[in-house]
Amino acid sequence: MDERNMLMMMVLDDYDEEFFLDWELEERKGRLEVNIQSWRTLGDPTFKQHFRMNCATFENLILAVGSHLKENNTWLSRSRKGLDVALMMVLWILATPDTFRSVAVKFSTSQGVVHFHYKYIILALRQMAAKYIRWPDQHEMELISGIFEERYGYPGAIGCIDGCNINVTAPLEQPQAYIDKHHNYSIILQGVCDHNLLFRDIFVGQPGAVRYKRTFNRSPLGQNILRKPVLPDDKHLLGDGGYTQTSKLIIPYRNNGNLTRRQRTHNYCLSRCRSCIERAFALLKGKWRRLKYFPSYCLEYLIDHVVSCVVLHNFIILEGEAYEDQEQKLWQGEDLLPHINDRQLLDHSKEQGLLKRDFIAVSWR
Repeated sequence: MDERNMLMMMVLDDYDEEFFLDWELEERKGRLEVNIQSWRTLGDPTFKQHFRMNCATFENLILAVGSHLKENNTWLSRSRKGLDVALMMVLWILATPDTFRSVAVKFSTSQGVVHFHYKYIILALRQMAAKYIRWPDQHEMELISGIFEERYGYPGAIGCIDGCNINVTAPLEQPQAYIDKHHNYSIILQGVCDHNLLFRDIFVGQPGAVRYKRTFNRSPLGQNILRKPVLPDDKHLLGDGGYTQTSKLIIPYRNNGNLTRRQRTHNYCLSRCRSCIERAFALLKGKWRRLKYFPSYCLEYLIDHVVSCVVLHNFIILEGEAYEDQEQKLWQGEDLLPHINDRQLLDHSKEQGLLKRDFIAVSWR
């Protein structure tokens, strides 16, 4: 199915059900019949290999998505194709590089029916993001920072921040802005995760040529972290040397060959903590392989899919499969332009950040 037809299908309304059912009936002749329910009878190791979660988690996903669809009165909640089958088709597409045609063969249906259900599931997962990608509350911050300090010896950390690139088809507008340092067309996914590899904040869609530091400055988190009580004074995020050192974001000391033993120890402990975000991105891309390359020209379509994959990533973790989680605070900046006193605020935070980092470093022997 080419991109133009795919985008056309995205704008079709709920009354197109009959069109897709007729299409399916026309294509039924000569189609390989598959017992779809046999997928449900697979044991956990095999089921998880294909659908990236065990059977119990999948049943809970059906309940969560079904509840959301009913609350929003979405047509798919009344679809003749079972929600379990629709979810399995979507999970298969996100977990593999398979085309809609090959997935249609595996589930004994047509490409149009696959895509018709697919777009509704992706939209539902995108709308569920606020429920499953949540900034920690005060109690959770204390818990997270305590575990970070116990495991890695670094105090006050409530999350690690970094970015990764999602390879895409060259956009139709300003494609050169999306060429990253690896000479691929991509968009950036910025994430903050905790010790359980659970994403606590994401920002998706910046062109691949933009540096992670600028991506952070453009994000709602970067716009508000210094101006609003996002973090207590004794808590902070951990990042690599590509970010700006502030009182809310600690980075390693630059190694020019003259670091003290305490500074080297600081960098070592910070690096151990930061491995969490690298592992989180690796787990996300390894489980949902569609993120390794996404063939679409529509930026909004791409963002919806990336967010949906992160929602599934968090859902699996919260269900207890991988590790062991107040509503996400949505920071809506009045505008993305710097305020008059932002420079003074940033300079002061840089000074406080240097002092905070030095204070942490001297605590080690």
